[in-house]
Amino acid sequence: MHGGHVKIGQVVGLGAALNVPLGFVPKFVELYNMTDGDIITSAFLQWVIPFSSGGTNQISIGDKIKGATSGATAIVEDVLLASGSWAAGTAAGFLVVQEGSLVGTFGSENVYDVTTQAAAGIDDATVTVNVVHNIAVTTAAASATGTSAISRLEGTAGSSGAGFTIGSVIAEAAKCLRYIAYQGD
Repeated sequence: MHGGHVKIGQVVGLGAALNVPLGFVPKFVELYNMTDGDIITSAFLQWVIPFSSGGTNQISIGDKIKGATSGATAIVEDVLLASGSWAAGTAAGFLVVQEGSLVGTFGSENVYDVTTQAAAGIDDATVTVNVVHNIAVTTAAASATGTSAISRLEGTAGSSGAGFTIGSVIAEAAKCLRYIAYQGD
C-alpha cells in the first residue's frame, strides 16, 4: 500500500445516521459496538455494479462506461465475470468502479463502453444500480442494507467531509462505536 490510509477512531452513537468525516472515502470499514458487543458491521464501500446480458463488445479494465438512461459514467477498475462469455453475448458478473470516477447513479439500464465504441448507445451490458457490500454480524452473518449498514460519505476529493456514514440502526444511542477505516492506493 503506497498511498493508502488507515484511520482508527471512535464515536458515540446518536440513534440516528452518523457521518464520520475522514478526508477520504474508505474502501473498507469495520465498525464495532463496544458497549454491548452485539453488532459488528463490515462494509466494502467501493462501488460495484452487477451486470448481465454482456454484449459481444468486452468491457475491460480502464474503460469508461455510460448508462443509456441515467447518463451516469464510471471508469472500470476490475471486471469479475461470473458466467457466460462476451463472445456469445451472455457475460454476467460485476464491474468494480475506480474510486472517484462515478458521476451520477446507474439504475437498471443498458450501458455502453464509450472508450471502445465509436457510436454511442451500443448495448454492451445490462446493469442494476451501483451498490456497496455490507455484512452485519450479530448471532449469524447476514447482509446489511439501508439504516443497518455503513455507506459512503462522498464529500469532494480530499475534503474533510469525505468518509462514511453509520446507519441509524447500528448508530445506537449512547453506545461507544469503534471503527477501522482502510483506503488502498
